[in-house]
Formats: sequence, C-alpha cells, structure tokens
Amino acid sequence: MDEHKEKEDRRGMVIGGLIVLGIGLVFLLGNLGVIPFIDKTWPLILVVIGVALLVGAAVKKGPEHENKSDIPPWN
Repeated sequence: MDEHKEKEDRRGMVIGGLIVLGIGLVFLLGNLGVIPFIDKTWPLILVVIGVALLVGAAVKKGPEHENKSDIPPWN
C-alpha cells in the first residue's frame, strides 16, 4: 500500500470515528435533557450527516482528479 493510500485510509477512519462520537454525544445530551427535542429529530440529524458526507465526497479532489489541461504540453 502506498503512502497516499495509507493517509487516505487513516483520514477516513478519523472522520468515521468523529461521526460516531458526535452521534453518541447528541444522544447522550438528549438523554440528559440538554437537547429535549432529539427524540423527534434524530432522523434529520442522520440525513444532514449523510448529505454532508456526499457533498464532501463530491468536492474532494485528489491527484487523480486534478485538471490536466492546466499543464503546458511541453511538460
């Protein structure tokens, strides 16, 4: 596995962990009564997270997705 792939895998694991941690924190705060409306709106939170992940994936540009037309033909 090359270095770029390892960094990408590590980044994905960190992001996944942060998402799980955030969801757990929201549910904990809901159980403690800090967020009283969580019992009705938790599906909306999952939808927002899903949309954010899709937008992030669409915007992400790696070396294989860079625009090659910016490179002069003599390089």
